Amino acid sequence: MEIKNRHDMKSSQVKALKKRVKEELGEEFASLLKGKRYEICTTDTDIRLILADGSPIFLEKKILFPTLKAFLDTDCRTLTRHVTVDMGAVPYVTNGADIMRPGIVEMDESIEKGDFVVITEERHGKPLAIGEAVYSGRETMKMNQGKVVLTIHYVGDKMWNLF
Repeated sequence: MEIKNRHDMKSSQVKALKKRVKEELGEEFASLLKGKRYEICTTDTDIRLILADGSPIFLEKKILFPTLKAFLDTDCRTLTRHVTVDMGAVPYVTNGADIMRPGIVEMDESIEKGDFVVITEERHGKPLAIGEAVYSGRETMKMNQGKVVLTIHYVGDKMWNLF
């Protein structure tokens, strides 16, 4: 993935972004928008990046979701829409694998099918990946096996390495 174009956002675009984040993702993710300078980067894929003070905070591919780098200083186990995996799953997740039910030790049960989720490891709560829930949190926790989260963005992928 390469950046094709990078430009500053207009104040009206920033205002619309803040409103959109609150509506689509919730108040806790609006706190990621504390920058002074906002930029949009178009890439050679269908993904756009939104930067705050030069750091990638959101990805947009039909839906808007935060980047992993936005959560580096956060214990992601405290977030809504988190999925915590056991340490045995970590090497697979950081290589882009989808999340399978047996590797999950905790999951926010308010997650709905299609929601984006932050995948975190169990020891320190560090972010490993961003994914899309295949089932609701309640359905997932009743399952014993199967693929439950489709990975969209993970540590070490092309998006991670852009900045």
